[in-house]
Amino acid sequence: MTRKRVLLLSPPTANGSMIIKDQYCSNTSKAGYYWIPVDLLVLSGDLADHFDLKVLDAIIEKKDRDEVEKEILHFDPHHIVVLSSILTHHTDRSLIARLKEKLSFKTTFIGDVFYFSPKQMIVYPEVDSIIYEYPCSQLVSFIKEGRAEDNIVYKDEGQIFHTPPVKEIEVKYSIPRHDLFQVKRYSVPFMMEKLCTSVLTNFGCKFSCNYCPGSSVNYRERSIADIISELKYIKSLGINNLWIRDFTFALNKERSKKLLTEMSSLNLNWFCLSRSEILEESLLQQMKETGCYLIMVGVDTINEVSMKQIKRQQSASELKTKIKQIESKGIFVLSHMIIGLPGDTYRDMLRTIHYLNSSKASFLSINLFAPRTGSAYFNEINIHSEETSKLDSYFGEQQSRKQRILFLMIKNYGMLLFYSNPRRLIGIIARIKTVTQLKLLLSTGFKMFIPRPRA
Repeated sequence: MTRKRVLLLSPPTANGSMIIKDQYCSNTSKAGYYWIPVDLLVLSGDLADHFDLKVLDAIIEKKDRDEVEKEILHFDPHHIVVLSSILTHHTDRSLIARLKEKLSFKTTFIGDVFYFSPKQMIVYPEVDSIIYEYPCSQLVSFIKEGRAEDNIVYKDEGQIFHTPPVKEIEVKYSIPRHDLFQVKRYSVPFMMEKLCTSVLTNFGCKFSCNYCPGSSVNYRERSIADIISELKYIKSLGINNLWIRDFTFALNKERSKKLLTEMSSLNLNWFCLSRSEILEESLLQQMKETGCYLIMVGVDTINEVSMKQIKRQQSASELKTKIKQIESKGIFVLSHMIIGLPGDTYRDMLRTIHYLNSSKASFLSINLFAPRTGSAYFNEINIHSEETSKLDSYFGEQQSRKQRILFLMIKNYGMLLFYSNPRRLIGIIARIKTVTQLKLLLSTGFKMFIPRPRA
């Protein structure tokens, strides 16, 4: 029996911009980097087991709508899984509408606004189904039979069926097909080697920060055996550099220590995002010994009024101590800050900048606050608007042109202050291990200061 043809598609953007769409978020790339879309990656293993699977990431392959349409017409898929977002769904659906005039296929849409607002998005004619969360074991059954028992909202003979969400803590899925993605084209600012891919050990987050989509995603874990099997497969492809894409690595500390013990013989170089209160001494030491060379730590703000409003609990003094401890292990810290958070004044933003500058962190990333889908600040009326720049953390949400200028001035001041510290720069250069790492850091640093117009 001939297997159905299934396409994993990340459509081209309207103006060719690098819009990153994965992990329940979407935003414009700040410096031209673009990493492997983990949503599609996670789904690829199960789908490849049952179907003739093709991956087309038009953004990284720099293909326009006509080229994408031609390639899809040639492949003639039975089903297309479309990675979309609040920033791109209007143009994404337009492409699918054009294709449906020429081909007969069904669609499953995934991405931030589809995960969090499925009732609103399923009504669009180009959308035949939506999964609530990935991975989704029922997607195989749905593609084969047109029906599902859970984790999918879908259409059938003019009716819309809302199945129940999945509640299991442990998730299982086949090893993702990293080989079907053009890994050599993707880049992350802190990768050490020319090939770097992504892995998930857990999904969702247990913290309650109400500005982050992760707090609205059910927390789930993979088995250690499954993670190690994927890591060994990645090694067999000649890839030794990893980004562990968990919203928060090591939420389950004891489980994570067991995972690190299993990882110790794999000789990998990896980085992750975590929380300072999780990273105890013994865990940090084990992370270092298994190849962790950078940890992203969210600081966001040190203003207690704002922290209370956004439901982020942290101690500024303890945070600075933890950053120093991480750096003392020889692990880089990338600290994150958000400008324009609810409750923050201009003075508060400057206080946070000076706080971070006085810390031992090696790197700083500054984003502008945007009301992301899945957060407490997202208004579903924005779903139907084609003006989406205020929902993009690259541009951010401002009340006026004057406020935008002030935010950008604060951002640029923060970056210049942080990176004009000679001791910090010397410390970074002294610890760079590869030419690839040096080139990416220099390229990213240069591009960060080049402003980009709103789309």
